[in-house]
Amino acid sequence: MKKFIFLLVTMMMPIELQAAHPETKFWGFQLENDSFTSGNDSFYTHGTQISFSSTGDAPFFVKKIIDTLPFYRSSEVSIYSFSLGQKIFTPEDTEARNPMTNDRPYAGWAYLQTGTAHLFKGKGNSDWFNGFGLAFGMIGPSSLAKETQRDFHKLIGVDVPQGWDSQLHDEPGVIFTYIRKYRQIFNLQKTLQTELSYHGGGTLGNIYVYASNGFMVRCGTHLGNDIGPPTISPGLPGLPAFKPFSNFSWYAFAGAEGRAIVRNIFLDGNTFRNSHSVNKKTFVADLQIGIAFHYKNFRISICDMFRSKEFEGQPKQTHYGAINLTYYFAQ
Repeated sequence: MKKFIFLLVTMMMPIELQAAHPETKFWGFQLENDSFTSGNDSFYTHGTQISFSSTGDAPFFVKKIIDTLPFYRSSEVSIYSFSLGQKIFTPEDTEARNPMTNDRPYAGWAYLQTGTAHLFKGKGNSDWFNGFGLAFGMIGPSSLAKETQRDFHKLIGVDVPQGWDSQLHDEPGVIFTYIRKYRQIFNLQKTLQTELSYHGGGTLGNIYVYASNGFMVRCGTHLGNDIGPPTISPGLPGLPAFKPFSNFSWYAFAGAEGRAIVRNIFLDGNTFRNSHSVNKKTFVADLQIGIAFHYKNFRISICDMFRSKEFEGQPKQTHYGAINLTYYFAQ
């Protein structure tokens, strides 16, 4: 059955795998924080992710995972990655000690994540991208979100949020994610290009369950060197990897993603224990606007992120900034 499904999918999309490249490695650092925009702690307030990626052969246990999927073969993996991250959520009112029924819970999520990706070359300047991710970690006090936020606020001399004693309880979590992305690059003049892409996918686990669809527009130089900068999930897809280029290059980008959400533990509350919760909205949308620069072994991207209201009674949308720095080094 698996072989039949895979054969059917490949027949529908007559594309060929890109030729293998020499092994390269990347370190990536992603920082997302609402202090870059509003300056106030509210809703999704902070995210940090450190990643290591390589174009070499994926580790054995990663291959075993994707070999169980009908739309993946381990021989097709061109990039794999490992990430360590933390996300922090707070209500809008961080001065209240007791949770308010119409404000989201305090919550933290610390996780390890592994992912695989491969690229197919289509006709002309088109490409297909497949991505699979597996994340596991802890929400609750064991995520150390309270300590991270408290200590940082003390360091910079601002008020410490008062309601962390009401945060979600400890609970192990797992997230499976699949993304498929298609893009088409158009040459405008000499080195200037524009790119149109769309993507779709889904996430399953006790942390998130949702389906997503979106698009992105990029305009700049040498767009084929990457597929766009990454974001911390949920968010528009990108990779902490790129094709090194000896000269300076750049691009501006804008994208949007809509999600139909079945579960969001950070709003629904703990799975097996009573905890603070709010009534989440079923449909949530993200808007991303930014710019990225490549120079030799470095890529840096800066972007503005807008997220529509996620729960009933939320007074305003979520607004935060993101910075990504990726460094390439050869084997």
